[in-house]
Amino acid sequence: MRLFDFLRKIIEKKSETSDIEKEKIAFSEIGNWIGIKRKEIEIREEKVLVLIQDRINVFANEFKEKINLVKIVDVESKKVEDKIKSIVEEGRRKYIEFAEGFMDNLESLEKSRLEKFIEETNKIFLDFNKSSHMSYERATILIGKEMADIKKSLKVFSGDLIKIFEENKDIIDSLKKFSLIELKLKQVEEIEKDFEGVGETIISLDGKITEKEEENKKILEEIEKIKRSEDYIKNLEIQEKIKLFEEELEKEVLSLRQIIDFKGLANFFHIFEAEMSIVKVYREDFQTGFRKDDGESIVRLLDESKLNNETISKKIKQIRDRKEEITKEKQEIKKDETEDLYPEATKMILDIGNLKNEKEREEKRRGKLKVRKGELVGEVGKEVGEVGGEVIDF
Repeated sequence: MRLFDFLRKIIEKKSETSDIEKEKIAFSEIGNWIGIKRKEIEIREEKVLVLIQDRINVFANEFKEKINLVKIVDVESKKVEDKIKSIVEEGRRKYIEFAEGFMDNLESLEKSRLEKFIEETNKIFLDFNKSSHMSYERATILIGKEMADIKKSLKVFSGDLIKIFEENKDIIDSLKKFSLIELKLKQVEEIEKDFEGVGETIISLDGKITEKEEENKKILEEIEKIKRSEDYIKNLEIQEKIKLFEEELEKEVLSLRQIIDFKGLANFFHIFEAEMSIVKVYREDFQTGFRKDDGESIVRLLDESKLNNETISKKIKQIRDRKEEITKEKQEIKKDETEDLYPEATKMILDIGNLKNEKEREEKRRGKLKVRKGELVGEVGKEVGEVGGEVIDF
């Protein structure tokens, strides 16, 4: 019984365009306007459901009478084979069972919402048609007129329901539209709250950024103040002096290497493994070797091998004297007070960068919220127009 697919018919059939003048509404009043319209539609819906119930009551009486007529048909009096009589009896019995179940389901349907009632009615008719089809065909072999009367009664009743449903399909459409508009109004409200919250977050971030920038400015000013101090300038002078001393020391160490006879040392100690390892270290990386023990091991080898001389001793003394001078100068250096401030300034810059990144993310989010709100407002305006209103103030 495809003609009973009421819900599909109603969904697929477009609403007729109304020439009624649209009501002008401010966007802020849409919620109240929808509430009033919903009540009007629900009153209509209630009246339609009462009408349907009346039609069901009339149909129920007719249908039960026709079922009773089927029940009293004397199949045994028919001049046909017993096998056929048995098939007809079984078909009648099952059809009556299905028909009475159909009627019970129809009468017990909840009738609080038209859309739900249509869905359930459609299911009841389809289930009845599917389950009773074979029984109907078997019963009509010997009970033709009475069974045909039932089918005709069902067809008339279904036609009446379809007519009622189609004449009032705007009720379902309107209620759906109202619910959709209300949902989107709620989404707009939530977006506005989020938008306000994001705005407050951005203001807070601006405050934190300004605060951090002020703190960083004070730190940098303190650093500059320290750099202009007498102690800081003196430290720079000492550090420059130490740098020159260290350059001279490096040159003197290199010149010392040039005057040492490594070949002679190797020839003298070639059978002594420990001494040869010292010779090898100094020969391959003299500065590292000398720095490691202040040249004591190489001096010892030079003395043992009789390869030390006045020039070497003098150069070693110069190197050690230079190192003492460097040590002494380093002791004159005072603590650099900027060392504690630079990490603070670096951290402050990182914090400011993180806050600015967070602000940028929030601004992008605010932009997306603004776009989405605009889309929803446009959709609401269009849908309000489809239910008889015109939004005049967004």
